[in-house]
Formats: sequence, C-alpha cells, structure tokens
Amino acid sequence: MSEKTMKYDLRPEFQKYRWIHLPIQPWMLKTANALMPVIQRGRKLDSRLQSRKIKIGECSADLIQPKSGRTDALLIYYHGGAFLMKAAAYHKNLAQTYALRATCAVLFVDYRLAPEYKFPIPVKDCFRAYSWALKNLSFDRVVISGDSAGADLAMSVMLLAKKKQMRMPDGQMLIYPGCAGDPATESMRRYTEAPLWNSELNRKALALYGDEKDYQNPLFRPILADGFSRFPKAYIETAEFDCLHDAGVQIAERYRKDGVPVIRNDTKRTMHGYDIDEKSPYVRKQVDKRIRFLNGVFQDDD
Repeated sequence: MSEKTMKYDLRPEFQKYRWIHLPIQPWMLKTANALMPVIQRGRKLDSRLQSRKIKIGECSADLIQPKSGRTDALLIYYHGGAFLMKAAAYHKNLAQTYALRATCAVLFVDYRLAPEYKFPIPVKDCFRAYSWALKNLSFDRVVISGDSAGADLAMSVMLLAKKKQMRMPDGQMLIYPGCAGDPATESMRRYTEAPLWNSELNRKALALYGDEKDYQNPLFRPILADGFSRFPKAYIETAEFDCLHDAGVQIAERYRKDGVPVIRNDTKRTMHGYDIDEKSPYVRKQVDKRIRFLNGVFQDDD
C-alpha cells in the first residue's frame, strides 16, 4: 500500500476500501462485467416493488416501481462505472431505495459500454432512453440522475434535449460528476492514488471511452457547453478525497452562473464511490438528502 493511499483520513467504515482500485484493463473489464450479473442474481427485488425489462433500441432498461402509491413521478438513472463497467449491485439497491422512499418509478438504463462501444454510443443510448420515457411513460414530473460517469451522461442527455427543444426534466441529481471534467484541477493533481478511483485511472478510462478528437465535444465533456440555461434545479454531491471533487464544484458554479438553482452537498472524509458501503450510517444520511431533493421535486406544485 502506498504512503499516499494511507494518508487519506477516511471515515472508519471506509478504511476497508483504502487499498482497492477498480479494474479498467480491457481483459479485467471483461471478467468483471461477466461476473456482475452473477453477483446480482442473489439480490432480490423488494416485495413492495415490481420490475420489468424494457428493450430500447440496442440497449435495455429496468422499469422499477412501487406496487402501490403515486405513479406520476419518474427518476431516470444512469449508473456509474467509468463508461466501462456494468452496474454494481449497490446501484440496483439504490434504485430500489429511490423508488420506495420517493414513491416514484425508476428507469434504470443499461447503456452499452466502452471500449467496445465508444463515444458517442453510450450518450446515444442514454438519450434514446430519455426520449422513450417521454413518449411511452405517463408522469407529471421527471428527474434525471446518475453517479460518476452516469452523471456526465445525464448532463449530455440534457444538452441534447435542450438542443432539440424537447421537454427538460424537472430536476437533476448528480452524484460525484465530472469524469470528463477539467483534467487540470487541483483534485485531479492531488488524488493520483486515492482509493477506488483516482486521476490516473480516470485518464486511462477516458482514453478507452473516446478518441482525442472527442475531448472538445460538449457531449463528451459537458462542462465545455456554451451554457446551461433551461437546465432544471440540481442536487450535486461530491466526495472529499476524489479526483472529481473540483469538477463537481465547477459544474455547480457554472450552473449558478446560468441561473440554475443548486444544492451542493460536499461530503467529508469520503472517497469516490463511497456509497458502495450501504450499511454506513454516513452513507444513509447522504441518501436521506438525496431523497429529500427527489421528494421536493416530485411534490413541487409550481
């Protein structure tokens, strides 16, 4: 274990992750992605929920919703994984939590992954899912959300919806966004060996996701967009010891400059992907904040 990895003052429950780094070598990705469905097979759907698989173009999605309660609210969710990895079990568990506690349907999108399907295919899949939801699901309010790479994809979807003059979502929930953010931030420089995810892994992942010519495309790097007017109210969550921390701050600042209301939750003594620890009291407190935001959007009468 490196000295840099040990020096991060993580909360006690996160110490067990301090030596773990996510695999992004292509041969390791194939193995990890093949194992994901096997790992999730033992995770049961909560008895209060129902779920069905939906085919949307070349990708699929799970529509998860309460068996009873309000049916006019929708959360569209794009999972993280550096554009390279399938959804983890905790992603699916969080989707269930959102469905139950915000009393909403959750469209959990299984977009195609790099390096086999490089940019812009994941963006196209996510936008197609958003368009499908607008046409085929009945709801009054919709929130678009994602974590890590999924948060970047959510921003790209909103940029496309704005460009095409489509209905914009009523809210956005971005959990540690900025995989394709500014590579020259202080947090990118500082957190080169941080647990789970760091700037060196991020650099390699982007090289697998897109080509050099893509790096100046706002759909690849949403922070480069000319503006974010018409974007909905936002909840942005950052982790302290995260190479993407400063990108999340930059996104929040750009939003505010363009008149987008922002709630920013800067979590402390955390690393990127810290909500993998589902039993952590601190994680549960942050999930409570996300639920309050979702309920605020879904119950807003304006």
